[in-house]
Amino acid sequence: MPLDEADVPKIIQVADGVFVRQEVDNIGWIDMGEYAIIVDAMEQPSAEGEVIDAIEETLGGKGVRYVLNTHSHYDHVALNEAFRRRWGATIVGQAIAPLPSAGRVFEGARRRAVMLPMPGTHTEEDCIVHLPGDRVLFTGDIFGWGLIPLTTNLRADTAAMLLTTYERMIDLDAAVVIPGHGPLCTTAQLRRWVAYFGWLCDQVRAAVAAGRSDAEILALAPPDDMRPWWRFLKWKHADCVAKVLKGFRKGWLE
Repeated sequence: MPLDEADVPKIIQVADGVFVRQEVDNIGWIDMGEYAIIVDAMEQPSAEGEVIDAIEETLGGKGVRYVLNTHSHYDHVALNEAFRRRWGATIVGQAIAPLPSAGRVFEGARRRAVMLPMPGTHTEEDCIVHLPGDRVLFTGDIFGWGLIPLTTNLRADTAAMLLTTYERMIDLDAAVVIPGHGPLCTTAQLRRWVAYFGWLCDQVRAAVAAGRSDAEILALAPPDDMRPWWRFLKWKHADCVAKVLKGFRKGWLE
């Protein structure tokens, strides 16, 4: 998979009536039957016309009733107001009104969508959007093509929470996984990341116990099969090693 695959916008139909504009920032739209839903709203206001045209063309002019924000970071919400102006869409997200722990269900004649809160993995607002009938899953920034998504320190409790969140997503058994950024993937990549995280913790733990220097540990080579992952070698693997090393040096991990 080319490392720069996601740099060029591409409209992908992932199921009948379900579309994704894949780029650095992904956005999806879903034909529910009587209405449509958008998942996430990018970071480029300048893309408003292009994105609205693509949505209207693929959905045949069907109105958008809801915009679901997986979290409220700037690169997921820039077109919220544009969608509100164009269709009168209601913005749904934890920053606006917290969802119940069981999530919120959106029903339509064509399909069912479930928005589930999974807070703490990237932000306290994290949500995923699952289309069980289509086996499609939008993860927001919980999955980041190799990146440890935490914006807080990696400690024993946050590591456990991270793995529990991944187990919940893996159990959904999605055939198509749409990350917040970069190429689409499958549940296999979620499983591979969990194995990578465990391997990384084991490697750094052993290196610290053996008295290795920070420079030696930070030079840890990534697994060969993950080298083609999007931007993994550019900076993500190094960032992961640094986060895990800090956790062990500070005594937050054991």
